Amino acid sequence: MNYREFYQNFLDLNLDFVGSEVTIPDFSFGPAIRENYVIHYILSGRGCFYIDGNPYPLETGDCFILPADVETFYQSDGLDPWSYAWLGISGHVISELFERTLLSDNKWLLKQVSDTRFIKHFRRIQALAYEDSPYMDVAIQSELYALMQALIIDFPALSTKRQSQSDYYAEKAYIFINNHFNRGIKIKDVLDHVMVSRAYLFTIFKKKYGLSPKKYLIDLRMNHAARLLVHSENMISQISEATGFSDSLSFSTAFKKRYGVSPTKFRAVNHDKLVLKTMNTLNRIKK
Repeated sequence: MNYREFYQNFLDLNLDFVGSEVTIPDFSFGPAIRENYVIHYILSGRGCFYIDGNPYPLETGDCFILPADVETFYQSDGLDPWSYAWLGISGHVISELFERTLLSDNKWLLKQVSDTRFIKHFRRIQALAYEDSPYMDVAIQSELYALMQALIIDFPALSTKRQSQSDYYAEKAYIFINNHFNRGIKIKDVLDHVMVSRAYLFTIFKKKYGLSPKKYLIDLRMNHAARLLVHSENMISQISEATGFSDSLSFSTAFKKRYGVSPTKFRAVNHDKLVLKTMNTLNRIKK
């Protein structure tokens, strides 16, 4: 079995892990409930996927997905056991993206998808996951969005639900925060843009995205700062400005509250990890 975990700092869409396995006859997993979504693509053989207590036989070229917070079970065939590859995905918008596909209406399975754009991006993510590159996280992020776009376009939801007013305002606030978090905005600026009350925005935003607008704004700034500290040579004052803080002191205070260490210490520790990882990669190449 091949397996690799990831610890990305993106909020909207994250790759949590990838893997592949050649199973033995009658190998099974579950019943289990996952916190994320796990996409399985069958490379060879046969098996059965169970959801809502019903069995669905699958074979080479088919795909099944373990949806978050739903009990599932799957088992390989006794005579022709399957091999498969998988991706674990999470994030604030992943559930909403899947709702725009037919998967929930189709029992979370797709038949004969080998030649689809969806599987092309699936394979690309699998390949990127084992590359040692300082830009791998950005490349994977791009492919994740391309994968979800392919699913939405090629396997659209059977019925399009009209967007509610609350979703409209929550999404408007979400887009504004994403586009202006590095400009020193405050929640008052978000409220002025959306033109709703603070209490109402808090309620609808948390319902749609799982956290308050203020928490999302802070998380967005902190995650962006963490990436800049690790992957750039910018000074702390520059990173402070690039993440929307008025001065380096308030930035450092907020950063330490989030990560438990100062920005300088965070950069040093993670830089050492990157150097060690690069050295290990070079040593493997030399051997």
